[in-house]
Amino acid sequence: MPPPEAVRQRQPEVVGWEITNLCNLRCVHCYSAAATRQGAEMGTDECRRTIDGLAALGVKTIGWTGGEPLLRSDLEELTAHAWARGIHCTITTNGVLLDAGRARGLIRAGCRTIQVSLDGSTPELNRRIRGASDEEFQAVLGGIRAAKSQGARVVLASVVGRENLADARELIALGKREEVDVIRFCGFTPAGRGRQQRIKQRLLIAEEAADLLAFIEQAQADPSILISFDVGFGPVPPDFGFHECSAGTRTFYLRANGDVYPCTALVHPQFLVGNARGTPIADLWSAPAMPAMADFARDEIAARCRDCENFPNCHGGCRGSALAFTGDVKAAVPLCLYRTALKASARRRA
Repeated sequence: MPPPEAVRQRQPEVVGWEITNLCNLRCVHCYSAAATRQGAEMGTDECRRTIDGLAALGVKTIGWTGGEPLLRSDLEELTAHAWARGIHCTITTNGVLLDAGRARGLIRAGCRTIQVSLDGSTPELNRRIRGASDEEFQAVLGGIRAAKSQGARVVLASVVGRENLADARELIALGKREEVDVIRFCGFTPAGRGRQQRIKQRLLIAEEAADLLAFIEQAQADPSILISFDVGFGPVPPDFGFHECSAGTRTFYLRANGDVYPCTALVHPQFLVGNARGTPIADLWSAPAMPAMADFARDEIAARCRDCENFPNCHGGCRGSALAFTGDVKAAVPLCLYRTALKASARRRA
């Protein structure tokens, strides 16, 4: 039987859209392995028709992602088309191509939130992870300033793993200096290029779990700036809870070639719903495969999670993340900050 939360009204609110898989950087952890074009991307007219379909479904937000969305010359046109149909757009960019003119054009088209990715507070560390030159690092900072000067809400995003965990506090300091509105930390997930063993050796957090826990606790206690932590970390302190899975119930994900999945974390052959080029978006939304993960019976999760006292609160965390780490959607999450906190507490009492 599906869990009680599966019996709820489904209404798509937010759609993540990989508008291109072209990219001007080569981030070692890229979940989409973006680089050169991978198959035929949806053209402008196809995208406009898809936006019309999303508007008819009642979608309120499109999150442009990639690849690097700024490599699409029609991004402003598509954003304006969405805005005219009542859909707000956000963008996730590496920031290298973001200047005042591009920021102004996107904001005028209806994109008021710009997320800029940076994985180190110094050019050298950022280069090791994202492949960006020193000049490109400075261009990213310039892009943040340009977006702020044009009135955008700016989110500074960083993927945190073993190699750059010690730098995370410095990244917060950088975000404060640049006066960003939010700092978003994303846990490394071994998907895309991140599946390579050499990348996992660099970024997977294991014995550093206690350091990660201490950093999260300290960051969340900082009242001077809004700091968020993504599902890749699993349930985080202080409540160690996990949001109700929204895959295929309030959100879904579009690939550049039109493939549709219930969530960004479920870009896996077994979760492919269909393709927007050949099937109307409304039909894809109503397909049984769309809410399959939200309806996943949590009592099938491995005992290590299921028997934990915190399970009623965290529900076993994000199943897409568990799948990426283990290859098994029913597996226990390998990195659990709740268990880390229990061990730390036991050590303090000893």
